[in-house]
Amino acid sequence: MERFCPNCSTSLRETDRYCPSCGQKDAPARVTVRQLIGDLLGNVFAWDNRFFRSVRQLARPASLTVLFFEGKQERYIPPVRLYFFTVLLHLAVINFFSTNSLFKISDADRTTGKELVRLEGEMSAIRSVRDSMAAIADLDPVAVQVLDSTYTRLENKFNEVNDTITLILFGEETVLEFTLYELETLSLDSLAARNKDADWFGSVASTQFIKTYRNPRALTSFIVARLSWMMFLIIPFIALVLAGLYFPKRQYYVEHLVFTLHYHVAAYLLVSIGIIMDYFIGGSWTGLTFVLSLDYVLIALKHFYRQSWGMTIFKFCVLHVLYLLIFLVLAALLMITSFLLFA
Repeated sequence: MERFCPNCSTSLRETDRYCPSCGQKDAPARVTVRQLIGDLLGNVFAWDNRFFRSVRQLARPASLTVLFFEGKQERYIPPVRLYFFTVLLHLAVINFFSTNSLFKISDADRTTGKELVRLEGEMSAIRSVRDSMAAIADLDPVAVQVLDSTYTRLENKFNEVNDTITLILFGEETVLEFTLYELETLSLDSLAARNKDADWFGSVASTQFIKTYRNPRALTSFIVARLSWMMFLIIPFIALVLAGLYFPKRQYYVEHLVFTLHYHVAAYLLVSIGIIMDYFIGGSWTGLTFVLSLDYVLIALKHFYRQSWGMTIFKFCVLHVLYLLIFLVLAALLMITSFLLFA
């Protein structure tokens, strides 16, 4: 009886244990739980081995890139996949180990508004008590004086911290004006409704400002989540810069691209280590690892492109000046779009 591969329908010989076309094993379609777990663990450990081999080569600047273009690719994780995995790892480190520092200032900004809500609650309670006592004929004047004194003290404190905020866009045009207490208590629609004369951009900007004040973590998280995509967009531009700087060497664009991916992976790993060390030890490890990542790029440029140290340092400086310009342009676009689009 002729047998066929259930996966690709290729005809199988009697001696075939694996399909000669797709490589699938000739076995019953039903598998055991043990086989499923075995396949999972096999894939996980195989991937882990490739990851650690890749990291080991990354420890030597440009080594992984050189090996990649020597054809030694199966032992290591492909550059784009390695980049995205490292970005996810880096974001996880930021979220887990840097949450407090990211939102410390944002949380402090809400303290005054919450204090105003508390003061207004106490003042409202005193007003209710005072109104109830007004109907009592034989009211103790001392009790009234104590209530009035307490109310006046709370009211003075309330007025002292209840600042007025004026939102201005484009010159001297006032778009929106409100107090901190109103920011905390009024609905978003009622606050934004005051902005009757503003154009579309002014209306959107004022609405987003109110959202940002009420939930600053939302905007911060929104930006952080998209920062990795912005960094990924930078990579093709940086590879193009490298192609221009090293044009006489006649290398393919993909070589510059893979080199750029690998050195960004190394930078993410170094800074992630710095963030973790800051969390557990304290100090300025994040800043130190950032400086080390710049040194890493310099050495990687020297090893991969094999030019003199003087020429390498010059091109390193040009590269990072252009990197900074590209980063600032994309970061400005990211900040504006994030502010306008986050919910």
